[in-house]
Amino acid sequence: MEHSFDSAASWYTHGNVLYELGHYEAALIRYDKIIAVQPELFEVWTYRGYALKHLQRHREAIASFEQAIKINPEHAMAWHGQGVALAKTGDFEAALTCFERTLRIVPSDVKAWYNRGNALTSLHRYQESVTCFKRALQLNPRDYKAWYSHSRALSNLERYEEALTSIEQTLVIKPTCYYAWNHRGIILSRLAQYEAAIASFDRSLELNPNDSAALYGKARCYALQDRSEMALNYLKRAIKLNPGLYHALAKAEFNLGKLLQTMTHNSPLEVKC
Repeated sequence: MEHSFDSAASWYTHGNVLYELGHYEAALIRYDKIIAVQPELFEVWTYRGYALKHLQRHREAIASFEQAIKINPEHAMAWHGQGVALAKTGDFEAALTCFERTLRIVPSDVKAWYNRGNALTSLHRYQESVTCFKRALQLNPRDYKAWYSHSRALSNLERYEEALTSIEQTLVIKPTCYYAWNHRGIILSRLAQYEAAIASFDRSLELNPNDSAALYGKARCYALQDRSEMALNYLKRAIKLNPGLYHALAKAEFNLGKLLQTMTHNSPLEVKC
């Protein structure tokens, strides 16, 4: 029996090394070997769950986290992992419960505050999500993703000036974050600062030339300034990259909808849903 325990310890060490290297399938094999010998080790069930999550096998991950929690209901890492996996399946209410349980066990868990905020955002509970992101930022003011999510939540509340301040903080910390530049452009366009918005979209496109959201944002800004030729150029490029999404969005907006009709009439093959 002692030999089995020694083997399990070796598999656990090797499994964790493989996990840290991103070799999740290989790590999973080691964790399964350990569980076959010592099924009561909740830490192994937890790491197994995270390996499955990274492999996009979210339902299996949830089951593994549930087993860890069954063995040790106070294991915060398992509650958090289960919350992340549930969120990946779109079950944000259940994910929220898991993040709240994590925070009851470890109130200073930055990732749990951040993920709780994202779950609340997905549930359109924006004021509550703002509070979560504020708490995450109190614990780690250099978390650019938390600043970004904070800005998006504020935007959903139409608090655009505050949202702009938060996205600026994102870009101070991570100036190469193309989607933050894109979101900054959206906020500026909401504030009718169209030239500044276009400059922000341009920066996003410098970092990611295939950022279809930035192309669409530029098209929208030009359309709102009645610069139809420029608007049509960028709208075509956005639709080429993501036909279904940007055709539908343009159709729903008055200025872009008119351009879309022109585009469809002149070049029917360019627009496909």
